[in-house]
Amino acid sequence: MSTGTHGRLLLVEDEDVLRRLVHQFLELENYEVAPAADGQEAVEVYADRGPFDVVLLDLNLPRLPGVEACRQIKRMNPAQPFLVCSAAILESHFEALAALGVHDTLGKPYHPRELLTRIRCLMGTVADATAGGVHPGRPWRIDGGAATGRRSSALSEARALE
Repeated sequence: MSTGTHGRLLLVEDEDVLRRLVHQFLELENYEVAPAADGQEAVEVYADRGPFDVVLLDLNLPRLPGVEACRQIKRMNPAQPFLVCSAAILESHFEALAALGVHDTLGKPYHPRELLTRIRCLMGTVADATAGGVHPGRPWRIDGGAATGRRSSALSEARALE
C-alpha cells in the first residue's frame, strides 16, 4: 500500500465514461488508481506496476476478455485479489473465475458505497468498510455511464450497515 492512500487499485473498464467516474470517485476516497481500458492493457499495467491491493475487473473487454486477463495476472501473482464488476456475468464466467480463485463479483449498476465496502473487505479492512465511505457533499450512483445521487439518507444508510 502506498503512503498516504488507502490502497492501490487497478481499474479495468472499457467504457470511458464509467472508467473516468469510478477513477475519480476512488481517488476522492484516497485510493491510488491505475486505469486500463481493455484486458491487454490491464495485463501490461499489472506487469509494469503490480501487484495491487485489488484489481477491479470488467469481463466483456476488447482485445483480451476479462477472464483471460485475470488468468494472466494470476500467473504473475496467484494471491492477487480481484473484484469482478460486470453487467453480464454468465455461469461459465463464474466457473472459470472460481477455478482461478476469484469469487467476488459486483453486478452493474452498483452503488459506490457497495464498491467501497467490497474493496475494503478484500483488503482486509472490514472494520473500515462502512466508515468514511459516504460523504454528504459527494453522493454518487454509478450506472454504466451516468452519475446520479441524492444526499438525503446516505450517511444514515452507511451507519445502518455497521
